[in-house]
Amino acid sequence: MRLLFSCLYKTGATAVGKDGPPILSKAVELSSFGYFQRSTIAEMFNFAARTMASNKTLAPGARSSVKQEGYLLHCYVSPSGVTACAFADEEYPARVAFGYLSKLVETFVEATGGQAVSSNEDNSVPSFQAAHTKLLVQFQDPNQADQLTRIMHELEQTKLVLHETIEAALERGQKIDDLIVKSNDLSGSSKMFYKTARKQNQCCSYM
Repeated sequence: MRLLFSCLYKTGATAVGKDGPPILSKAVELSSFGYFQRSTIAEMFNFAARTMASNKTLAPGARSSVKQEGYLLHCYVSPSGVTACAFADEEYPARVAFGYLSKLVETFVEATGGQAVSSNEDNSVPSFQAAHTKLLVQFQDPNQADQLTRIMHELEQTKLVLHETIEAALERGQKIDDLIVKSNDLSGSSKMFYKTARKQNQCCSYM
């Protein structure tokens, strides 16, 4: 059971030169992948997460998950103006994943004094990086993490919306292939990797 990636985005804004909201903080744990795969995997995770974070159909307080080829992308739109996303494997409990996202947002808001971030540039709160990474490591063991943090009571009563694909979670007419071609989050090599995998009629080995 693993948490591989998590990112905080500024809800409702658009990053300069990007296709979705600005990144406030990001942390990854990709040691289980080959060294030369990690940058491409991180780009693909960020692309999928930012695409979900830009979904305007998700209201504040919404929690949603998307199946992505062996992994789950969990997304939480907090009322504080921060959207948190995380990639975990399918064995990682969704309840704990959302507890992690709630704790991550709570810690971020406390660390920044609850002040709205005015910049639309990515990584505009680098001072939070150490705390973000610490939480990601702490939550690698869901059994331990569940004891370390309180899970919001309303989470137990919230019906989780689980989508089979990102396309199903977005507005009708948006296709993942088109989004990838237009994305500024992905390098040319990442786009080529995705296209090659699709031509071979198989999904990316990490998604």
